[in-house]
Amino acid sequence: MDGGQLDYSLRLRLGRDPFFGPGTADLMRRVDRLCSLRLAAQEMGMAYSKAWRILKEAERRLGFRLMERKVGGQDGGGSVLTPQGRDFLQRYLSFQREAYDITDRLFERYFPNFTSWEE
Repeated sequence: MDGGQLDYSLRLRLGRDPFFGPGTADLMRRVDRLCSLRLAAQEMGMAYSKAWRILKEAERRLGFRLMERKVGGQDGGGSVLTPQGRDFLQRYLSFQREAYDITDRLFERYFPNFTSWEE
């Protein structure tokens, strides 16, 4: 008997009391693209203060800075990922991608009749 559509949800977060996951990674990717924490937060519909707290907590738990911040000045402020921050983000994204690939294969193995819509 063929089933209907079935999918799954997987959210990879780091830490027993999670402090780094898809949302933080997305925030960092936007900071990297926009060179601004404020613009990245705005693009995500998040308060700047919340974005700041999320990144500060991740930095505290990791023990290194994820971003360098330049405050105001003639050219305005901005944020860029530190080399350690960029490396950590890339490692997390690679880990996430591989975990999703493996989970997709497992899902297909255990639920083969639920992988497409039956009309």
